[in-house]
Amino acid sequence: MLLADWLSDAWARTRAVRVLDGGLDGGPLADRAVLAELTDPDRLARARELTTGGRPTGDICRCTGDVTLALYDAQDRPVGSAGIHGHGSVSWERTRFADDLEVAEPAALALFLSECGVTGLLVGLLAPLVAALGHEEEPEGPQFRPVSAPAILAERRVPGPLRDELVGIAGDRAGRLPDDRVRDLARRLGVAEPDPVARATLLLAWLGRLPYPTEALWGEGVLVRRLLAALTDADVVAAAEAGDPVVALGALNWAAHQPDDRAVAVAVAPTLRGLLP
Repeated sequence: MLLADWLSDAWARTRAVRVLDGGLDGGPLADRAVLAELTDPDRLARARELTTGGRPTGDICRCTGDVTLALYDAQDRPVGSAGIHGHGSVSWERTRFADDLEVAEPAALALFLSECGVTGLLVGLLAPLVAALGHEEEPEGPQFRPVSAPAILAERRVPGPLRDELVGIAGDRAGRLPDDRVRDLARRLGVAEPDPVARATLLLAWLGRLPYPTEALWGEGVLVRRLLAALTDADVVAAAEAGDPVVALGALNWAAHQPDDRAVAVAVAPTLRGLLP
């Protein structure tokens, strides 16, 4: 039986989908933590659409997968399962078919699963959004911002009240500033912009504009995330709703370092749907 025929038959018998923790190495399906359960017909139809529409690769991903999609019939008997691998790769019954699907809407799949209650998937959207916005670091350029480069601070949307303080500090040092210096920067920004959501928006725009991956993850990005830690998660999530793609990228970066990214997924979904498939 071909994979397409098997999928058609399996989904016709499916009455529930459970998103389970772990990939191929996660142990028996019955023993795993259930991250989300779908029984609503509309959600089942959307899950089917997002995980079966796409291009067969004729190959398999070498990783074991992040989470597993398990299908169950009306008697709650297992019908089949698939591993979700990275950005948009779905592996149905791998040992049987060994033919992963490159799904048609990878970002929509990650956002849909987040909406259903699964956390930890937004990190897979970071690199595609960076590419869509053209914010990759230059292959031959410096990985970290040099000192005495005020034009770069402006280009990276560093908030104006902080530029004089940071112009003499290179990007790799910025993330290692002592706590008292970070608190002083947070205080300066708070004086200039008292509204916490507006401050969070400024910081997310800065984080989203940093070259990826080195500066954004390990250099100046560390400083921005430390400054965001002075705000409440609710303020950051509210700022993520701005509709600015650069702010959305900053929100994905911030969310990748949080224990739960589901609220951010809801906040940035409208923006990402216009940018990523």
